[in-house]
Amino acid sequence: MKTIRAFIKTHPLLSFYALAFAITWGGLIMVVGGPSKILGSPDLLGARFALVMLAWLAGPSVASILMTGIVYGRKGLRDLFARMTKWRVGARWYAVALLTAPLLVTAILLALSLSFPEYLPTILTTSDKGALLLQGIVGTMVGGIFEELGWTGFATHAA
Repeated sequence: MKTIRAFIKTHPLLSFYALAFAITWGGLIMVVGGPSKILGSPDLLGARFALVMLAWLAGPSVASILMTGIVYGRKGLRDLFARMTKWRVGARWYAVALLTAPLLVTAILLALSLSFPEYLPTILTTSDKGALLLQGIVGTMVGGIFEELGWTGFATHAA
């Protein structure tokens, strides 16, 4: 166990990426049902989509927490979570960051829908626009928090 810990402390970034990818891909293969079923079917994807997303987000975030604990200890974990709650820019930049992708996707889909009606954004065709918007906001926020916890939580700090 000492040699593993020594290797991790000597090569923290390599260890983080290896662990993040192992957790993500190991989880994805387990959720899908093994390497032979990775391509799957639309029905399989629909039934397991939430679990696929969980495996996808767990890799970097779990690896970040584990690696921070191993390399920097309790003080590092406190620092990691403190950095996540610190506002570094004004609210205007957070609005730009949160709204750029949805507005750009909507514009592209609207342009595509002029030639191909199947590209019409769902927000324009659904009867429950509020629920769809809330689902998108919550999904984006949760996904962003987990992704940032991993990729910028440990990877940029260790580099």
